[in-house]
Amino acid sequence: MSEKLKRCEACNDPFYEDDEIVIVDDELYHKVCVTLYPTGYFAFLGGEPLGETENEDGSSAYEILGDGEFLEESE
Repeated sequence: MSEKLKRCEACNDPFYEDDEIVIVDDELYHKVCVTLYPTGYFAFLGGEPLGETENEDGSSAYEILGDGEFLEESE
């Protein structure tokens, strides 16, 4: 795999182009790996606070990452 691939800080799995990503303090997480609380949106991982995030709905990996930083869906 490419060394350029970005990985989730929680599970260490690479991002696929349609994965929903949450950014917390410049760190990238799969939306499913964190718990979001609607307090201005603060992300938690396993009950531990990560920090505030501006993209509470998550964003698709292809919207945030550059070419080669995520895996494309296999057919």
